[in-house]
Amino acid sequence: MSICSKCVNNGSEYHYIYFIYKRFPVFFIIIITNMFFNMPFLSSTSPNTITYRRFASAGFTLIELLVVISVLLILSGITFGISRGVQNAQARAQVKAELAVIAQGLESFKACYGDYPWHDSDDTDYPTPSSGDSTNTMLLYALTGRMDMQKDINGLIIVDKISDNLDDNVVTGREKFIDVSKFSFSGTDREPNQLLDPWGNPYRYWYKWENTENNPNNDKWDIFGYHLYSTGPKGIATNVEISSQINRNGVVKDDFRDTVNESGIIFAGE
Repeated sequence: MSICSKCVNNGSEYHYIYFIYKRFPVFFIIIITNMFFNMPFLSSTSPNTITYRRFASAGFTLIELLVVISVLLILSGITFGISRGVQNAQARAQVKAELAVIAQGLESFKACYGDYPWHDSDDTDYPTPSSGDSTNTMLLYALTGRMDMQKDINGLIIVDKISDNLDDNVVTGREKFIDVSKFSFSGTDREPNQLLDPWGNPYRYWYKWENTENNPNNDKWDIFGYHLYSTGPKGIATNVEISSQINRNGVVKDDFRDTVNESGIIFAGE
């Protein structure tokens, strides 16, 4: 709708219509619809007789109500679609920022221990998450000083859980590589289990397993670095899809990228 500047600046009635149109578009449409159904219409009973009548003089008719409701439904649908798109965009931006913080913590861990956190072969020693994947729990334990990783006298990497509680005497004296209070997480404040993305799903971390790397008969981790990602809004269903595309040694299959794009998965560094 275009209103000439002369009418607007002169303070005429168009100024108020323009104001409502710009500030309250939904109410503007309702008002215009109401005006339309209440404006005088010509009713001719004979060629020489013209009378005026006004629709809905005693209130809204059923047709008027249906039209207004239809307009509101269309507008609400458009608004919901836009709002949902904005929320998803904001969530994805948050995921990328949080993955960057986790990745930085992993680099700090590597600088201290010589490698990124390995997975403890005794995974039953950790709280069982609802997702059924303890590797994500081990990630947070490692970054919060609750998991130890050292070489034994034979040069083998040994991974052990220290404690579940952040207030444990040994844990409090160890270096922390991430501020868990900046994230959403499962568990309790003193015993956090997994870092969660904006959709409430755990961030996924895949790297070397203690029992696999120390056994010469097993396939070693065969890529540089780790896999760290969010499964996006689809959550566990998406993780099943992506897990089938990553081998135990970390090497991905040929159609891995297609699965990532179709499922909305967000990897660290993307």
